[in-house]
Amino acid sequence: MRYGDNKPKYIRYAIYAAVICGAFMLQSSKIALPEIFGARAFLLLPVCICVSMHEREIPAALFGALAGALWDVSAGVEGFNTLVIMLLCATCSILISHLMQNNIVTAFVLNASACAIYELLYVIVNIVVADGGNPFRQIFVFYLPSLIYTVAFVPLCYSLMKHIYSLYKTE
Repeated sequence: MRYGDNKPKYIRYAIYAAVICGAFMLQSSKIALPEIFGARAFLLLPVCICVSMHEREIPAALFGALAGALWDVSAGVEGFNTLVIMLLCATCSILISHLMQNNIVTAFVLNASACAIYELLYVIVNIVVADGGNPFRQIFVFYLPSLIYTVAFVPLCYSLMKHIYSLYKTE
């Protein structure tokens, strides 16, 4: 491969974008990913975090912003998901590039942490501040089971992103 040949990188980015769009469609469909005892899988989170584990900070943040924008459009929220997922993806990319190793154990840790932070921020912003309600029942009935259901998809997402990265790696 000659210097400056970025074609594999752009192919990889296009595949990542297609996977994010597919994950969005699966997450938005009530049939594809059914609720288990009221818990829903937030499939965009492990997909984006696993993408950010294999990419640098700026592309990771952009893929997070894409996923968050898709989620905002379907949820009718104005920018919350875009901002939070973009920051989570950029942070995970920085952690992997400077502090942590890129392996499946780290993927579990980063995905569980990112999902917990996302859900905590969502509860604070949308339930406590906006509604003024008591979130403790919702945390234990919906958000904690949803975290477990979401983290169950980490091995699939991590292996898929690792495979895509290894196929279209630039030197």
